[in-house]
Amino acid sequence: MELIESLVGSKLVAHGLIALLNIILLLAAGPISRSFNDGRNTDFQQGLLRVLAYMLLALTVTDLVLVWLLPGYHQFFYRLGLSLIPVYGAIFAFNIISHFIRQRFGIERKIDEKLVYLDSYNSRLMDIFAVVLLVLIGIYALIKIWGLDSLLETTGIFGLIFAFLALTNQIWAPDLYYGMVILNSDMMSDGDSIRMEDDKNIYIINKVTFIYTILLNIQNNHRSLIRNSRLINLTVENLTKRASIDGLREVLHYNIGYPEVHGHDREQRELDMQKFKRRIESMFASVAEKVSDNENNKINNNCELEWALTSAGDYALQYSLWYYLEALPNTKVTRNIRQHLLGTRYMINQLVFEQSLIDGVDLSTPLLITQSEKPARKALPGGHS
Repeated sequence: MELIESLVGSKLVAHGLIALLNIILLLAAGPISRSFNDGRNTDFQQGLLRVLAYMLLALTVTDLVLVWLLPGYHQFFYRLGLSLIPVYGAIFAFNIISHFIRQRFGIERKIDEKLVYLDSYNSRLMDIFAVVLLVLIGIYALIKIWGLDSLLETTGIFGLIFAFLALTNQIWAPDLYYGMVILNSDMMSDGDSIRMEDDKNIYIINKVTFIYTILLNIQNNHRSLIRNSRLINLTVENLTKRASIDGLREVLHYNIGYPEVHGHDREQRELDMQKFKRRIESMFASVAEKVSDNENNKINNNCELEWALTSAGDYALQYSLWYYLEALPNTKVTRNIRQHLLGTRYMINQLVFEQSLIDGVDLSTPLLITQSEKPARKALPGGHS
């Protein structure tokens, strides 16, 4: 009140400005509600804004009358009217913030040839955060309007709350911050399938909250919970958001024993080697043909299977077989992802095993034992053995 009086130099002008602002808010209630609510029913919200505007107008007029009639009046109704402004401002700000939150985190839908944004779980989560922030700002404004600064001191109720939050921020603040990072980055959304660092299991993101993330293990249908601060510090592979139009590139490794080469000359050894290579090529080529004819697999048939010798170890030759999967669905049903990822892998393994028997390729890793000649014992002194 003192600030307004110092600016305008008159209580009458101050009340006039408040009344003018009130009329503007009264007329803007409808456009504000319609502009930021994407065609949804806003009758209740418009009614609430108009009620607040009428109350502010009535309190301003009442306070102005009492100022002229009662010289000792301390402008109680004026302060009460000012208290409605943070409430109106919070509703106004929430409409704008919620509109942009729906555009960023909501669901796009085209209704009657018009693009609208609907609420999703993530958008509602961000709305809650916005409401908490606006409520805190509103409470601070009300304390300043009524001159209750003692509540903000260390011994006041709000001072104790803020002190508690400040002392415990290292516990909850990182999870809250990283939860907002996860939601805003759009790299890990509900229904995405992920694989985490040093963890062979595959998980589906069931729900992301401000403090923790709930995961569904597709191998055993277990429900897991991980803190956001721990999740963000891991290397997370998002299998749903693929990096190439070819699809998810998976690999299978097979250990095949070294071929037995019995030829005593170079030409014979080369013939044995070529015969071994033909068996390997025949095995993988037959598997690739059978996979393409199978309609139940989730392989991207636009990309052919690839195989190569990737390691020549001490005990066996390692051949790798690469295949490309179709885009994973965005789902929370573990069965669907299990069939997509694991079912296809097991099917290819079965085909490779069956074809290895047909082509005479041994997939078992041989155990090589080299026997060295036992060294002769040295004679003991004095001629004793």
